Amino acid sequence: METILITGAGSGIGAATAKLLSQREGIRLLLVGRRKGPLDEVCASLSNAENHVTASVDVADANAVVDFLGSSLANLARSPLVAVFANAGVGGPNTFGEDDRWEEIIRINLTGTYNTVQACHPWLRRAQGVKHVLVTSSVLARFGVPGQSAYVASKTGLLGLVRSLAMEWSGEGVMVNALCPGWVDTEMAQASIQAMADAEGISFEASKNKQEALLPSGAMSSPEDMAQWVDFLFSGLGEANDKRRVGTFTGQALDVNSGSWMG
Repeated sequence: METILITGAGSGIGAATAKLLSQREGIRLLLVGRRKGPLDEVCASLSNAENHVTASVDVADANAVVDFLGSSLANLARSPLVAVFANAGVGGPNTFGEDDRWEEIIRINLTGTYNTVQACHPWLRRAQGVKHVLVTSSVLARFGVPGQSAYVASKTGLLGLVRSLAMEWSGEGVMVNALCPGWVDTEMAQASIQAMADAEGISFEASKNKQEALLPSGAMSSPEDMAQWVDFLFSGLGEANDKRRVGTFTGQALDVNSGSWMG
């Protein structure tokens, strides 16, 4: 049995990824988030739910992450950690110099991700073969937009972290990459669309349609779309030893954004 850690697993991309990965044989999931209730609901819906673990952990607290991974609940001494999907993050309005929420957003999105991968590193090194670290960045790491200065800075910083760690850890068999979603139909995106709708005095649906009309693909992604990319990068983990793992893809930003940024 091999273990995969997913942070931000209580909803959206994290929850969809948990549901997909739980269908594999030989995989045990550690589902982490701020709220235990949603994590337990996700876990109850998974294949072989009894194999998986949920825990309320604040990724912004480095000691809390370290303590959890070393606990009997995580049980990594017996079930090796082979991948981490560092997906925890926050969004919302963050206008520069006003309600920019700089410290909060950087603490959770950037420092929280750093804390997660740093705490996971010793455990990943113990596992044999190819291992994976995947962090959730954003299409907004590719360009700036008004009213999102702290968010853009946090997600751009993650790309620098990924490139550096990919160089440092490749000799240990650890692949380090970033997923850069565009619009994804999650609670966070819905809140942003509602805020734009309120500002323009239009309905939620009208605001959503307006945003999707700007996308070359004509539609935003679903959490399940994102989960498929995580599933691909984590190919072979937990499965039969003859299943090939993705061992030459590292230091990359995987752009899945409905064509809103092409580069």
